[in-house]
Amino acid sequence: MSEKKVIKIKNNIKTSEEVIIIKNLKLNAKFGYYPHEKITKQELVFNLKIFTNENLYQDNSLNEIIDYDQIIKIIKKILNEDINFLETLSEKIITKIFDDQRVNKVKIRIEKTQAVKECESVGYEITKKRI
Repeated sequence: MSEKKVIKIKNNIKTSEEVIIIKNLKLNAKFGYYPHEKITKQELVFNLKIFTNENLYQDNSLNEIIDYDQIIKIIKKILNEDINFLETLSEKIITKIFDDQRVNKVKIRIEKTQAVKECESVGYEITKKRI
């Protein structure tokens, strides 16, 4: 009678991707090209996916992770600049996020919910990756 072998596989799990998600972050800002957009605040909605290198977490410190609170602070700080276009805003946010070497790809979508009354929102979306 042959014995059945049980093979246990340890530590051979490879993460295919890690993603930090910021979904429907709603911020009011004076933003845009037209004079009326520079006077009255309007709602902007941000959606981000931040793809990171695989990491071994010790669960001890915020330095181990890409902190979504810090990403939101980056967005708020950049929104204080005088920027006309969503394309420029997206580029500035992505560039700052890429300061963290653990980030290898960023997808961002920014929508203006009050820009065109006939639609729910208008916006811009881009994905950039580190080469």
